[in-house]
Amino acid sequence: MTSSSTREEAAVSARRLRRGRKGKTVLIVAATAAAVAVTVSLLTGWPFGGERVEHASGDGPLQSHTDTGTTSVYAPKKAPWTVTFGSYLLCSTSGDPITIDGIRYRTPVKPRSVSLKLRTVTPEVWKATVDAGQIGAAVGAPPHFQQRKAPGEYKDPRAGSRITQSCADQDKEGTGFTELLFVLDVGKQGGYIDTAWIDYHVNGDPYTLRLNWKMIACGSRIPHTVDGTAVCDGKQS
Repeated sequence: MTSSSTREEAAVSARRLRRGRKGKTVLIVAATAAAVAVTVSLLTGWPFGGERVEHASGDGPLQSHTDTGTTSVYAPKKAPWTVTFGSYLLCSTSGDPITIDGIRYRTPVKPRSVSLKLRTVTPEVWKATVDAGQIGAAVGAPPHFQQRKAPGEYKDPRAGSRITQSCADQDKEGTGFTELLFVLDVGKQGGYIDTAWIDYHVNGDPYTLRLNWKMIACGSRIPHTVDGTAVCDGKQS
């Protein structure tokens, strides 16, 4: 990672959430001025000017297999602990190569730290083992997880990283994928990412893919409900 910065913003709470794996999504929001979240920028930005076009998955050149919804993970007995959120399978809707400029995320409840990984699963790895599927959420950090294996090549998503697989190719069985992972180091208070943004460019034009999927690591500061969805409300099985 080449640079980092932080800034504070008013948190945004969603009134209604549509969950979807692919295609267009809609998020209706209401600003909550009383809450404050931290937005962190990783990697370098687009240095050549021009206004970015922000879009949801399915509305621009870069698409994510997971884009809107909520995942929560119960905390183990001992803190600190680490949890990895994934299933963000990235692909190009047009087939043109995508160049990543930066990745940002907002944390209404800030974990101890957040790091990012790009996991590449080749067709050969996909065909070799049933463990090669996407990571929804798993306790642990790549490539070591508590209850599953997740083979593949893990790299830091630096500015200039490229997404070259077309969505049409990714939809075919056994063609492999590139998966964006958020790795949270969590203390007793928990951790919560409510939105992430991938800044990128294609054919010289700058865009931002907005990911509205909520990633929640349970802890003392996590609310009982998020946008009407109960989270962290039971015992870990």
